[in-house]
Amino acid sequence: MLLAPKNENGSSMIEVLVTLLIFTVGMLGLAALQLNALQGSNDSAQRSQTTWLLQDIAERIRANPEGTAAAYATAPNCAALPATRCADYYNPLTSAKVTAAQCSAAQMAAFDRWEAQCSYAALIAYNTINARFTSRDFISAPTAGANVSISNTGNVLTLQGFWLGKADNAKGTADQNSQTTAMRVLR
Repeated sequence: MLLAPKNENGSSMIEVLVTLLIFTVGMLGLAALQLNALQGSNDSAQRSQTTWLLQDIAERIRANPEGTAAAYATAPNCAALPATRCADYYNPLTSAKVTAAQCSAAQMAAFDRWEAQCSYAALIAYNTINARFTSRDFISAPTAGANVSISNTGNVLTLQGFWLGKADNAKGTADQNSQTTAMRVLR
């Protein structure tokens, strides 16, 4: 007597585990891809903010034709507010608007450089409301050095911006990205 072969229905446990393993590896790959995209988006935002900041300082330099290239190339003291404030501003300590001081071209150059490179938000005595005041405050500071570099070579100012890069830092290849395009202003 011949026995009829039994038809097997369903999947075995091994097939289910292999399918689950393949699915899990795929999901981990998608998660890594998403993390890489978020880091790239952060770096893109940093690049945009830095480019905006460099454009702002270039326009300030062009708007102050009497300011010398040497005055703009002089690094500011970021540990304190600028000596002369050449623009109207809101004082968070008194909640009042303060009118700008009359400034010479050299004072305006020093003020412009301070606003481009230094952060109001970093001054604890000034920032009592834990706020961000300018575009510069949204740029992640590099691990070493300033976020803006202005050099003077033969009355040609070269502006360069720096920020902390997330994508390269996560990969362990670098901890600082820099804006690759330099802006040059002829004085």
